[in-house]
Amino acid sequence: MNYALTANRSRGFTIIELMITLVITSVLILGSVTFLVSARKSNQVQSALSDLNSSGRFGVDQIMRDVRMSGYRGSDWTLGPLDDVLTAVDGDSADGGDSLTVVYEGTRDCAFVVAPAGIVTNVYQVVDGTLQCNGQSVTSGVQEMQIYFGEDTDANDVANRWMSPGTAGLNMARVVSVRIHLLARTDGNNVSTSAQAYYFNNAQQDAVDDGQIRREYSVTVALRNPT
Repeated sequence: MNYALTANRSRGFTIIELMITLVITSVLILGSVTFLVSARKSNQVQSALSDLNSSGRFGVDQIMRDVRMSGYRGSDWTLGPLDDVLTAVDGDSADGGDSLTVVYEGTRDCAFVVAPAGIVTNVYQVVDGTLQCNGQSVTSGVQEMQIYFGEDTDANDVANRWMSPGTAGLNMARVVSVRIHLLARTDGNNVSTSAQAYYFNNAQQDAVDDGQIRREYSVTVALRNPT
């Protein structure tokens, strides 16, 4: 009797199959890494823009509340109005722009210091990328501040012209509103990969290639008390 012997042979991968497998695996890994890097960059940009938005809005809101208080006297109006309740200094853009001083009756200033004789004096300015009030940080991520006074020239309580601090002919007794412009910028220099142009101070500004994104935040405040 003859018996046919059948052998089970195991067959491995060929060199070509291994190479194809490695190529496919490499493409998949590269795609995954690219996706993760892109997602991380996107999250970084979104986080930076969120911080930028918070800084700009918080800054203008803080100044706006103080400007509305300018000239306020709550205890005894028979003492007469306060002097120089709203003043500003025209500053250089490279040094943070303008500064603004607000005066009103109150107990403590923006740095929580007891106000002498019950009169608060708050000075806002931008120093080294931080909006400060009386030397205390209000919010970071601010590059520049510009102030404009709205002057009412025909006594109808509406501003007819807007003038920067120190402009010849500006009559502070006729100022009925204030416009505040803040230029906020992202922290760090790796948010943007290309030069970014931006709008600020009523004009389109040249593109800056420093990895940062800039946005303007502005508010117009009607004054409630005499300047």
